[in-house]
Amino acid sequence: MRLTAAQKQVRTDFLQQVSDGRLDRSVAEGSALPNLAYTCPDFYQLEQQTVFRDNWVFAGFAHKLASVGDMQPVEVAGQPLVLVLADDSNIHAFHNVCRHRGAKLVTECRNSKKFVCPNHSWSYSLSGQLIARPHFHGGEQHDVNKADCHRADLVEVRCVTWHDWVFVNLSGDADDFMTCVAPITRRLEGYDFSAMHFSEALEFDIDANWKLPIENFIEPYHVFSCHPWLNDFVGMDEREPPAFDDKVLFCGYNFQKPDPARGGQLPWFPNLPEEKHDRGDWFVLFPNFAFEIFPDQVDVFIAWPQGPQQCRETIALYFIGDGATSDRYSAARAHVIKNWNDLNHEDIGIIERMQGGRRSDGFDGGVLSPYWDPVQQYFARLLSNSIAAINDSNRKN
Repeated sequence: MRLTAAQKQVRTDFLQQVSDGRLDRSVAEGSALPNLAYTCPDFYQLEQQTVFRDNWVFAGFAHKLASVGDMQPVEVAGQPLVLVLADDSNIHAFHNVCRHRGAKLVTECRNSKKFVCPNHSWSYSLSGQLIARPHFHGGEQHDVNKADCHRADLVEVRCVTWHDWVFVNLSGDADDFMTCVAPITRRLEGYDFSAMHFSEALEFDIDANWKLPIENFIEPYHVFSCHPWLNDFVGMDEREPPAFDDKVLFCGYNFQKPDPARGGQLPWFPNLPEEKHDRGDWFVLFPNFAFEIFPDQVDVFIAWPQGPQQCRETIALYFIGDGATSDRYSAARAHVIKNWNDLNHEDIGIIERMQGGRRSDGFDGGVLSPYWDPVQQYFARLLSNSIAAINDSNRKN
């Protein structure tokens, strides 16, 4: 897909602004992203065509596709896609569009043995192969010749399922997924993810660019000022500074004792190594997928772009074994869920204030803490590199 003239111009403007050395100098002397990266409609569209096409991007939850034939329409980088659990028991992703006249095939979650376009009843298998074109050669002259149908198969999108999380790569150019998440998997040895089960999801509409919740998520510097309970749980002198490795940002801490909201009342991962008993870690997979992990829970955060100054945040909460569904643990689950809801509302007000500040000529990337903020400069570099790497005259589907 070719960039528009406006997207080319904003790309030039952005790269010129970050060429001032803000991303290359030391953190104490450098800075992070310029304001236009959070406010400009053309830059938002440029991100969709670059960052969200060229990287592995979260698309949906595997637990919503539990039976063969389950289908879910999703959107990534402005592209309508459909996820489906196919006959091979794997989740596949396709462009959600009939190859004939371009009608969307699936508009709501459902189960079906095949895709059928409502326009002319062209049908496709769950693996995306065209099955039949009724009356294609005239009245009662149906095309069911498989050899002639291949050109009209659905267009498949590179897709991988990791635990309960489905990712897609629209361009097809991203590195192998497991290579991308290797910095995470190395740090998660000892956690048996097969014991993890989805419990509940929280949804929040935020008047801020999608990058601000992600930057806020990985930055613990604000905890003492914004989160009284969290600061009591783990003080600032106990918190590790964020770090990074390839497309992964990460941070963590050891807590002195469990709390009902963290490791105190719900079942733990089975056979958890002792060094994980008092450990909390959190990760970001660039661009917008994040999660935290504790002995008794995994908490996933997704910042869905909704416009240059709006996003929707999903927090999906997973508990261990019976902790996810048993009535025995309903009060304990409710306590954890309320805690996350309260913490996120404490964050939202600050995030929206930061968005408002991105309209000010008095701010342009920030004066960064050499201890807490190297990760902010690195995140900015990841985004800048994605923007700079494109060939704007030859975008793939």
